[in-house]
Amino acid sequence: MKSSHQEQIDRILEKLSQVRAQGLSCFGSDQHHFELNPPIQERLLLEFENEYRVRLPDEFRAFLLYAGNGGAGPYYGIAPLPIIRSKILDWPFEEPFEKVLDLPCPLYFRMKQASDWESEFGKTDPYQGTMYIGTQGCSYYMLLIVTGEFRGRVVYVNDDDGSTPFITHEPDFLTWYERWLDELLAGYKIFWFGMGVGGTEEELLAKLKNPTTSDLDRAEALRAYWRFPKISEESKALIPTFLSEPDLEIKASACRMIRTFELRTAEEPVGELLSAPTAELRREAIWTLMQFNPQRWSEKVSRLLYDDDQDVTETAFQTLKQAKALSRTRLLQLLNEPPNEGVLYMATYTIEWLSEDLELLLRLLEHRNDTIRFYATLGLRKIKALEAIPIVIPLLETDVDPLVRGSILHMLGELDSRQSRETLLNWTEKGDDDARLDAVDGLCKLGDERVIPVARQMLQETRSPVSYDANGRPCGGNINSIGYLVDQSLQESPNKALRKLSSKPGF
Repeated sequence: MKSSHQEQIDRILEKLSQVRAQGLSCFGSDQHHFELNPPIQERLLLEFENEYRVRLPDEFRAFLLYAGNGGAGPYYGIAPLPIIRSKILDWPFEEPFEKVLDLPCPLYFRMKQASDWESEFGKTDPYQGTMYIGTQGCSYYMLLIVTGEFRGRVVYVNDDDGSTPFITHEPDFLTWYERWLDELLAGYKIFWFGMGVGGTEEELLAKLKNPTTSDLDRAEALRAYWRFPKISEESKALIPTFLSEPDLEIKASACRMIRTFELRTAEEPVGELLSAPTAELRREAIWTLMQFNPQRWSEKVSRLLYDDDQDVTETAFQTLKQAKALSRTRLLQLLNEPPNEGVLYMATYTIEWLSEDLELLLRLLEHRNDTIRFYATLGLRKIKALEAIPIVIPLLETDVDPLVRGSILHMLGELDSRQSRETLLNWTEKGDDDARLDAVDGLCKLGDERVIPVARQMLQETRSPVSYDANGRPCGGNINSIGYLVDQSLQESPNKALRKLSSKPGF
């Protein structure tokens, strides 16, 4: 029996053929090559649904049965049912996996972005009633809502940073999938496919010109323009007019598109947004103006380094740095009178340290921020601050950050002194795996033959080093063995006796 969605399935298969024939590519297509797997047998689909006591959304069922059991699709493609099932078995919550899909999904369209978004659902797991259908790379993946009010919609999730899930605009899987093909064939920018409303330029123009369109829909329509490689003169004239709208989201979206399409006639009204009431608008204005004319706007943007909002100050810093508009004098001022920790961190990373900065670097070594202390140690190494050795050695005992400790040990291996050598020799035994390796490496660089007994012993260690974070928890380390890493240090030593210990001695 033919599916009621057969006509759409046929269109999708034809468009996939066109994409292949035209030799198109997009993010992830090197994995699926725009090819679908063979369709699934209906009995296997029914077995899956019976096991989980749920009927999958009709559009997704039709795709599996008449198009393919996974394969080509947005990002890295659509997962076949066995992979989907394996993801369900990995369900980390208390409900037995048979009930994962059976519970109503509480997620809803246009959820507000918030760091504590999960608290809205109380004890209800926000991902119940959803199932994995594919990855977008790294910690990003796609879910399909199979129960609840928004059944059938695709959801984008970042499993790493806790950001709010994004429910796509399309009402069902097939419409979302066909939009992907339509945008590919139209030559649209496709990297962040589906993150926003779809539609052609003509359709978006109609929304923007319609007086009954809501502010939220107009803001989304404006943001959606980024997908187009070029736009009409009508759109170019219309977009800047939205800077005079009272709605702040509309203003921000218009500013973004002014930058995207380099509508330089709008530079003056964008300049007025540097004093806008919201941080988002000020940031959009900074990015746009510094892209258009950094020489003209650098002074005004520089004042925003002391803005009340840290995101604004960091945006100002980044754009000024990119424009090479941050002098050493200005960076030193920011280091001595930092507006906030974010700017201090970026200035510590950016400045070209000189020997005259020793006192400042030593002061930064006392900062509570681990990354600032780490960059301070890099600065000391850059200026070869031998006089700082007696000051940094005690920090090995008190600083809990492994990057800071590691950098200090590297510093001791770069700046030769009796204290450096004695401390490194001590840390070949007292530290964790990473510290021992850093200490051995430092002694090898200095050519100190007292490391030979330790090196011989560590060359026999076949396990990978175990590293620890600042809280003492084990974390991912080097995949190579301890013996291999010691061998590398020996090979690079200036001391012939140490090089001879290596399995590949160099002379």
